[in-house]
Amino acid sequence: MKFRNIFWGIILILIGLLFTLDNLNLLDFDWYNLWRLWPVVLVLWGISILPVKSIAKIVLVILVLAGSVFYMMNRTVQWHDNDFYISYNHDYDTRTVNQEFILPYEDSVAKANLNMEIAASTFMLIDDPIALINFEKRGSLIDYKYSVSQTDELVDVDIYIEDDVVLRSHSNNRIAMSLNPQPVWDLQFDIGAADVEFDLSGLKINDLDVDGGAAAIMIKLGDEYDDTKVNVETGASSIKVKVPEESGCDLNITSVLSGKTIRGFEKIDHGHYRTKNFNEAENKIYLVIETAISSCSIIRY
Repeated sequence: MKFRNIFWGIILILIGLLFTLDNLNLLDFDWYNLWRLWPVVLVLWGISILPVKSIAKIVLVILVLAGSVFYMMNRTVQWHDNDFYISYNHDYDTRTVNQEFILPYEDSVAKANLNMEIAASTFMLIDDPIALINFEKRGSLIDYKYSVSQTDELVDVDIYIEDDVVLRSHSNNRIAMSLNPQPVWDLQFDIGAADVEFDLSGLKINDLDVDGGAAAIMIKLGDEYDDTKVNVETGASSIKVKVPEESGCDLNITSVLSGKTIRGFEKIDHGHYRTKNFNEAENKIYLVIETAISSCSIIRY
C-alpha cells in the first residue's frame, strides 16, 4: 500500500471526525486555531517525502496531528495581535452585559458604509425601515463601540470592539442587528469564531466584503440593486450563499480543501461558474469566494 494514500487518508479522516464531533457538540475547540496551524501542512508534506520507512512516517504523522488537536482544544493558549501568550488564569469574567443602540435614519442619506467587527457570537442581520442601524447584544463581557460620520448624502459607520478585549470562541454572545433598506450599502465584516446569518434580501447592496476565520456563514442575497459585488475570504469555515433565481450571478471560487455544492450554475472554467440568465438579467451579482478548509454551498432560491 502506498504511503501517500495512507498519509492523505489519515488527514481526511481526522478532519472529518473533528467536524462531526464538533457539530454534535461532543468536542469544543477553536476552529480559528486550525487556520493558525496552516504551517503544519508543510510539516506533514515534509514527512511524506522523508527517505524513511512508511511505518516511521505514519507514527510521525499521528504525533503531529495529535499535537495539533491538543492545541486546538487547549484554552490556555490565546492569540492576540499576531502574537500569542499563555494564560493560566481560568477565572474568566463571564458576567452578562446587554447592549443596545439605535442610529436614526435621515431622508438625506442615500449611501451608507458599515465597517464592523464580529466577535465570538451568534449574529443575525436583517432589514428594518425604522432606523439606519438597530443593534442589540445579549451575552458575555464584550463591549461594542461605534463611530458615525456624515458628509452630504454619505454616512460612514464603524462598529468595533475595545482593543484590550481578548476574544474566545466559547464566549456566549447573541447579536441581532437591522439595517435600513433605503440607502445603498457597502458592508465590510471582520468575523472571528462566530455563527453569522446575513439576510440581505431586502437591502440595496453595492459591495459586501466578509473576512472570516473559523466561522459558519450564511448569506442570503436579494435583487434590490443592479450590480452587487460580494467577496468572501475565510479559513476553516462553513459557507452557504443563497442567490435569487431572477438574478444573474457570476461565481469565482478558490479553495484549498473543501466540499462544494453549487446548484443552478453552469461551469465556465476551473473554479468559475455562471447562471444561464446572467447576460439578460437586470440584477447581476459578482460573487468571489476564497477559502481554505471549508464546506461551501451556493444555491438559487
